[in-house]
Amino acid sequence: MSHVHAPGLVLRMDPDELLHYGASCSCDDDVAVHAQHFFLCIEADAKEGSWVPLFTGRALGTREIPTSAKSGNPRWTATPAHYHPGQVWRASHKAAQRAANVARDPTTPKTPNLIALAHVPSRAEFPSLHVPPA
Repeated sequence: MSHVHAPGLVLRMDPDELLHYGASCSCDDDVAVHAQHFFLCIEADAKEGSWVPLFTGRALGTREIPTSAKSGNPRWTATPAHYHPGQVWRASHKAAQRAANVARDPTTPKTPNLIALAHVPSRAEFPSLHVPPA
């Protein structure tokens, strides 16, 4: 059984597998993550979601997610989490599921890795996510 992809869900995913299944990244290939990372879902609809890779260390332009906002597997909750507003991945739910399987994400739908909704970055923080006309 797969996860319900919704804002706040965190999965360990393989970027190469995401790309193999048609995902796209908002930044240039030389800046995009290439190794397995935890990714945070910041928005999702019935077919796909927007995912932000999470980094353990601070870097220029990154923003931190408080450790107190994290729940789930101890390997996830004990690790610092930072994201960069310049990197967002759009992936189908199938691509995310396959990328999580390849990365051996240890969570289950009953024991997911999460970030409390109050700490999920808003869409407005990501300039590469255009807002469709109303």
